[in-house]
Amino acid sequence: MIDINEAKKKFNEFVKKYDTNNEMIDTKYNHTFRVCENSLNICKSMNLNKEDTNLAYIIALLHDLGRFEQAKKYKTFNDSKSIDHANYACKILFDDNLIRKFIKTNEYDLIIKKSIYNHNKYEILDECNEKELLHIKIIRDADKLDILNEVINKDFIKIKDTNDDISDEVRDEFKLNKPINIKKTKNKNDLVLVRFAFVFDLNFKYSYRVIKEKNYVNRMYNLLNHKDIFKKYVDIANDYVERMC
Repeated sequence: MIDINEAKKKFNEFVKKYDTNNEMIDTKYNHTFRVCENSLNICKSMNLNKEDTNLAYIIALLHDLGRFEQAKKYKTFNDSKSIDHANYACKILFDDNLIRKFIKTNEYDLIIKKSIYNHNKYEILDECNEKELLHIKIIRDADKLDILNEVINKDFIKIKDTNDDISDEVRDEFKLNKPINIKKTKNKNDLVLVRFAFVFDLNFKYSYRVIKEKNYVNRMYNLLNHKDIFKKYVDIANDYVERMC
């Protein structure tokens, strides 16, 4: 049995160990619950049963558990300069057995672990059965939708484009409608395209409807200083979203 209310209670107790007045802690706390809401909406759009809906909620609730210690210890959310926050979440949940505070049964442990581990990876790294893959895709979509929300509304990830050319490899990947591996980026404009390329790495029609209805691509474009550099990429992204809707 999955007790959502008990899990939320334990999550709040976990977060209270940190300075909730700290902007980074507050940001991740609120992000978590928006991702939970996104997960519920994705489940609803597919008419998933209560078990899978509650499981998706638990995964969303725990997916960024590693961010809190990352913020406290390293004062950054940049995984390349600190720790992989998904890997750390898996460590404290399953190596340190923190998971039992949030859910009493162990029957979903492997699904939860694989989902959290893969939520921030460039591609899904584990071999998965159908149910595991479903939940990995739900959390990946739910998380990306709120990252785009934060880019636009919270200025969480500041888009500072420059006059630099976009690197060849990043440009070619984008034109093939592929997500961009951040490890291949060479300048700030490449990093901007990473966010636009999120639209190529979504899994559900609901997610594309949100992107379209909230006008995320164009709103992100409007934040840029060098719009002429990005116009053709924005058109590619918008055309892709339209097709996927």
